[in-house]
Amino acid sequence: MQDVRREHYRVFGVGFPYWYAIGQLKQESRCRDVISRDGVGSQGVAQITYRVWQKYLDDNDVVEIKSIENQLRAQALIMKQCKKQAYSSHLWTAYQVYNGGPLVNKEISRARAALHVREVPHDTARKYCKRRTITFLDGTKLNACDINYEYPEQIYKYAQQYKLFSDGSYIFW
Repeated sequence: MQDVRREHYRVFGVGFPYWYAIGQLKQESRCRDVISRDGVGSQGVAQITYRVWQKYLDDNDVVEIKSIENQLRAQALIMKQCKKQAYSSHLWTAYQVYNGGPLVNKEISRARAALHVREVPHDTARKYCKRRTITFLDGTKLNACDINYEYPEQIYKYAQQYKLFSDGSYIFW
């Protein structure tokens, strides 16, 4: 917990609600240093696809993610990028970018255009989701919309036991 807090404070500043990062680790790997069965090479406690993030992480002095310390640093750095890419200031959107890429931004854009609103709630954006069904290596099939929209719900739920103070200037939902 303290290592997660330190890395997120280093990247975001001391006001960041780091307990969501702990919830994210629980959702990603049950806080275990594992190689995923997702078929894309996700690894570590934060399930980072290093080949996707290698240049960005190298540029930020994370040249490998074999150690837990580097995995946590990479998690915080990637979340910072995801927050910059997200079309909403709400954290649920950044977590969805982390999990499924920027497709959530298309869904937010569709909802904004249809509803003529600036901020789109999570459940409203979900209604504008159009993604494929994913077949995992073990034959299990899941709709990518369900996967990506349930992701921040799980993070939020898992994080509550670690929450020590108000979210401050960060809004999750």
